[in-house]
Amino acid sequence: MKIVLVEDNYEDCKAVRTILEQRRETVFAFTNGDEAWSFVQQTADIDVVIVSLNLKDNSGLEICWNCRILATARKPMYVVAISEQTNAHILVEALDSGADDFLHKPLQEEILLARLRVAERVVMLQKQLVQLANHDSLTNLYNRRAFLEKTHALIERQDPDSAVSAIMFDLDHFKSVNDRFGHDAGDEVIRTVAKIASAEGDLIGRLGGEEFALISESQSLYSAACLANRIREAIEKTAIMAGGKLIRITSSFGVARYCAGDDVDSLLKRADMALYRSKGNGRNMVTVDRSGASQNEQPAPRRTKHA
Repeated sequence: MKIVLVEDNYEDCKAVRTILEQRRETVFAFTNGDEAWSFVQQTADIDVVIVSLNLKDNSGLEICWNCRILATARKPMYVVAISEQTNAHILVEALDSGADDFLHKPLQEEILLARLRVAERVVMLQKQLVQLANHDSLTNLYNRRAFLEKTHALIERQDPDSAVSAIMFDLDHFKSVNDRFGHDAGDEVIRTVAKIASAEGDLIGRLGGEEFALISESQSLYSAACLANRIREAIEKTAIMAGGKLIRITSSFGVARYCAGDDVDSLLKRADMALYRSKGNGRNMVTVDRSGASQNEQPAPRRTKHA
């Protein structure tokens, strides 16, 4: 696990760090609360925060509270408060402020390690729940809800000149695959297409059935169309073996660029409309929505049409 230790008593900090590192944990130790909190904010994969409530420069209770807010918004994080005080009031205040556990100082090694084992189990279970809640079980891509949430967060950070494009695509005549080869074969086709698309980006979601979406950052509309065309060609050229039978399939794409004032719905709607024009014009092609394009954009790649 990755553990942040916040203890402004240098000797105590050193002693606890030694215990943790002997357990082969990755420890980031701080004697300054402000520096510790800044590190936690900027580091996305912290599992446990152990924080003293007796800090001089920053309230340990405040760090507990902020970590809980951050964990709710971002990822699982287990918070352990430690204090020399033994009264019930400080225990209740620490737990109410977001701590998951409370330990009295001086820390006993056996108890500290036992509580860390609890923290490890809880964090592992939380990560599994997050994985299940955010990812499609068949493809391991983001599910519709998680994809829309992450796209919304990305768009919220954009300025009017941002080069962000949405690519939507689905598989042509996919129902016939299920009808002819069975649903197990259809599942294998979906998994294979997901792997092909995953090689081209990180923010990809399966929106439902055979429909997928991908967000392309820092690329012109032309580059996003080229990206879509690469995926289209890769799908077309890939022979999929399922149940001892060879299956080939094609796909249709729609591409739209972020415009000032866009939200998730409007951006994806324009990409979706372009996708349906690809379907209507013969399938197995990329159609580009030009409403977000500049006058100097390059022409679309081959097998691509402008909406």
